[in-house]
Amino acid sequence: MMYKEKDHRVHRILSIYERLVKGKVLNKEQLALEFGVNNKSIQRDIEQIKFYLANQPEYASLELQYSRKYRGYQLLGSENQNLKREGLLAMVKILLASRAFNEKEMNYLINTLLNQLELSDRKLIKELIGNELFNYVPLKHNRDVLDKVWELSEIIHNRQIIEVSYIRGNHKRLRRHLKPVSIMFSDFYFYLIAYMEEMKYDSYSSETLNNNYLRVFRVDRFENYRVINRQFYLPYSNRFEEGEFRKRIQFMFLGELIKLKFEFYGSKIEPVLDRLPTATILEQDFDKYVIEAEVYGKGIVMWLFSQSSSIKVLSPPSLVEEMKEELRRLSNMYNL
Repeated sequence: MMYKEKDHRVHRILSIYERLVKGKVLNKEQLALEFGVNNKSIQRDIEQIKFYLANQPEYASLELQYSRKYRGYQLLGSENQNLKREGLLAMVKILLASRAFNEKEMNYLINTLLNQLELSDRKLIKELIGNELFNYVPLKHNRDVLDKVWELSEIIHNRQIIEVSYIRGNHKRLRRHLKPVSIMFSDFYFYLIAYMEEMKYDSYSSETLNNNYLRVFRVDRFENYRVINRQFYLPYSNRFEEGEFRKRIQFMFLGELIKLKFEFYGSKIEPVLDRLPTATILEQDFDKYVIEAEVYGKGIVMWLFSQSSSIKVLSPPSLVEEMKEELRRLSNMYNL
């Protein structure tokens, strides 16, 4: 009988500790009812957990405290970073909206995330996303990408040169030696950002390197790749900066870095500023804005045409002429 009571108490303490680590707020009275003991027994369990944490150097940043706001005990500290159900639901929604993974990988990711939660929260989230998951439509290529993203990220970390076989959008195959510098996600796809192997650093600025040697490849289009037993060196002054790159690129199309200036007509300027993170408002007159932004040229043209009814390009002159020429072509095509 004594051993059964001891086993029951051990199970109870471990269960309480596991919930605390998962970020739960635990009420002493509710725990007493659940485990069929009195409040003093639960209080002794909590003191045991406190004593254990206080005597483990690796848990020095953790502290078990009573929250008056939530009327329960919670584990605080830098180690306690488990996702709560609110954050986890948001992540699952973003995953589904991205459509970046085939059904097998999407189910694996969602189930892995949900397994961090207690059964009741897991069931609730499954109900909330059930229809969206049932009607999930993966991308047409339907390929596995998780392993590729990880392998290529390790290659980037190790500064290794790779030989790739790549299927282009026109179904032509090309082989290249690449110096990978980043993996990025944008508009449904993962992309490998890489320099061509033949680039030299000595006589080029970062901008020239980006224009002449930087290339963007969709990860799902790699037929195969292998590491060549050579590493490459990239000077700190020429390092690839993902954050700065992402601010200036649209739809992962490269081109010359330009300073774009345009007029926008409309009452809702926020979508424009969200689309162009480098944008600044130079002038405003009621619903007319003059905007300036740094962007890579080719991708921005697609977006400008999609917004042509509310945007007038002012500079650079080459882009103004390109827009005019495309409008003339479309007018002739549709006899406008």
